[in-house]
Amino acid sequence: MEKRENGYFTVEAALIFPMVLLFTVMMIFLAFYSYDRCVLEQSAYEAALRGTGNHIKSAQEAYLSTYEAAGRLVEEKLFAMHDFQYDVSVSADFVTVRYHCVVNMPLMGWLCEYVSGTDLALDINGEARRCRQTRTIRSCRVINGLINERNKEKKEPAAKADIEEE
Repeated sequence: MEKRENGYFTVEAALIFPMVLLFTVMMIFLAFYSYDRCVLEQSAYEAALRGTGNHIKSAQEAYLSTYEAAGRLVEEKLFAMHDFQYDVSVSADFVTVRYHCVVNMPLMGWLCEYVSGTDLALDINGEARRCRQTRTIRSCRVINGLINERNKEKKEPAAKADIEEE
């Protein structure tokens, strides 16, 4: 009689342990997914930014610089992604990097069969404005002029207050 009563723990553990193990594995893959998404978003913007420097003269040069950076920035950093692809486009004003990959998570393919509207594809875009040297210099000069005017306005009331006190 006593041996039968002690067997319930084994039966309950046999039922609960697979669910706990599955939950733990899913949480680990969710952490991998979050990490990969952050890496892709940061890399997309950084790669686009590398193609916008003042030293880059032509669109072809910007494209090559961005394309090389887009591949190198995510190289061997992704854990839960497969079918990774990227595309770079350069226009007169912007450099854009697009990453596309598919999430590799256990049981998600099975879940997608039963839940409509679930997509395991991840598309990340990063965009940066191309720098034009003359426009950048003019903008800096305008900002410096505004700062100087603001500083003069602050100094004039202080100087008037000092004169009135004397």
